[in-house]
Amino acid sequence: MHGLKNRFLGIGLVAALIAAVPFRALAQQSKTVSSVDELIKSIGLSKPAMSGAPDFNLLDTNGNPVGLTAYRGKLVLLNFWATWCGPCKEEMPSMERLSLNFGGHGFAVLAINQRENAALVNKFMKTHGLSFTTALDTTGRVAGYYRVYGIPVSYLVDGNGQAIGMKSGPMDWSSPPVLDVFRKLIGDGNSAGMTIGSMDLEPANRLPSTLRARSDGIALRGQQDALSEVVGKLVRGDEVTPLGRASGAGEIWYMVRTKTGVVGWVRGGDVAE
Repeated sequence: MHGLKNRFLGIGLVAALIAAVPFRALAQQSKTVSSVDELIKSIGLSKPAMSGAPDFNLLDTNGNPVGLTAYRGKLVLLNFWATWCGPCKEEMPSMERLSLNFGGHGFAVLAINQRENAALVNKFMKTHGLSFTTALDTTGRVAGYYRVYGIPVSYLVDGNGQAIGMKSGPMDWSSPPVLDVFRKLIGDGNSAGMTIGSMDLEPANRLPSTLRARSDGIALRGQQDALSEVVGKLVRGDEVTPLGRASGAGEIWYMVRTKTGVVGWVRGGDVAE
C-alpha cells in the first residue's frame, strides 16, 4: 500500500513538472513580446490593429515581382508614399541611411509607391539618391489591405510576417535612438520570434582542423551576428582553430580561437579550410 502511494505521488510530480513546462515557455514568450513592444513604443511607433501583415504581389520600378513573403526571416520597414507627398520626401533620406546601416543584415526597406508610374518613381529615386526597393501599388489595393488613409504610413514587419509596429506621418529613421532600437530588434531576432539569424549548433565532428582567413580586415565578433561587437581582426592567411559551427538563415558561422588566444565568431564565407 505504501509503495502504491509513493507511485501515485511520483506520477503526480512528473505530471506537474510536465504541465509546468508550457507555462514557463509561455511566460518567457510573453516577456519577450513585452520587451519588443517596449522598444517599438520607445521610438514613437504604435502597435498595429492587425497582427499578420497581408501579403501582396506587385512589380518594382524595373518590372520585377515583389511580394512580402520573399522577405521572410528579415525585419522589414514597409513604407507607403508618393513623389508628390512633402512629408514622404522629408523622411526618405533617413530611410536610406537606415537601409545602408542594416540592409543585408536581416533587415530591408520596402517602399510602396501609391498610384504613380515607374518612370516618374525611378526619376525621383535617382534624383534623391535612394537605393531601396520600391514597389508600385498602381491601384491602391495594397494600401487598402493595410488601412492606409493618408501618407506617409510605415509598418514594421518581423521575420514571421507579423506587423509589430506602425507609424502614421514622417519620422527620422536614422536618429541615434532609432538606430539603437533597430540594432536590438535585428540582433535579438531569435528571442523576438523573428527567425532573423536563427542558428543551430552542429556536431563538433564536422569541424575542419584549421581555417584560414581569405582576406584582410575580417572581423572576429563576439556573437554569430554581423552586428555584434568586434573582438578582433584577421588578415589574409591568418590561421584559426574552429571550436564550433552554427548555421541558419542562409549563413554559416564558426566559433574560432586565434593563435593569440582570442575567441570569437567569423562568417564561413570569410575563411577557408
